[in-house]
Amino acid sequence: MSRRKAKQGVQEDMAAGSVTLESIAAQLSTLSTQNTKNFQELSTSVSGLRDDINSLRLEITEVKQSVEDAHKEIDLIKTEVIPAQVRALQNQVNELTTKLLAAEMYSKKQNLLFWGIPHEATEDVEKKVREFMAVKLHVGDAETIPFVNVHRLPRMKGNPIIVKFVSQLHRDAVLRAAYKLPPHSGMGVSQHLPVALQKMKAEFRSAFDDARKKGRKPKFRIDGAQVILVVGERSFKTSQSY
Repeated sequence: MSRRKAKQGVQEDMAAGSVTLESIAAQLSTLSTQNTKNFQELSTSVSGLRDDINSLRLEITEVKQSVEDAHKEIDLIKTEVIPAQVRALQNQVNELTTKLLAAEMYSKKQNLLFWGIPHEATEDVEKKVREFMAVKLHVGDAETIPFVNVHRLPRMKGNPIIVKFVSQLHRDAVLRAAYKLPPHSGMGVSQHLPVALQKMKAEFRSAFDDARKKGRKPKFRIDGAQVILVVGERSFKTSQSY
């Protein structure tokens, strides 16, 4: 009886072991299938990630190229475009400055400044100018030369008298006569120049005085917007060239 029970128990244990192996095999098969599926999904993900990385690399390359192109354009603007525009604007400014200077010179071309005529509280400046032209400059028709107006320039250093002539011929004749005034006499006649030309003329002062001391009779000539120092047969456009 005992042997029969033991045999039966062994058979039951074997049966139980057979069921467990089959279950394990099924689970392994399921696991293998799942792993295969997971691997395929992972492979697909890795492939997609690889494509994304390649796309990102391409975008980075394009961005780098765009940055390089932008730097080239900026360099071009800095080295060529902006300087060219600046030069063009400077040329326009110079042209406008020259035109304004020419217009100012035209408005003053019939004016002369008389220096060294003493100022008095009550004075007839026109009478003083005519006496100056007759006595100091030896102008024959000093009493009859027509003027547009005559007045002092109190804000200008030296307090000169400005005279606007009706005739350019009379104005030029008086200016020529003034060249005969002795040096360092404290008297003089000069053109009524724009401020810009006055500054140019002032730069020649030492050269002008030197030439006058040497008896070379210097004078100034206005050529457009340029002041030129004339000494004998030589002309100087800058004081350094004297």
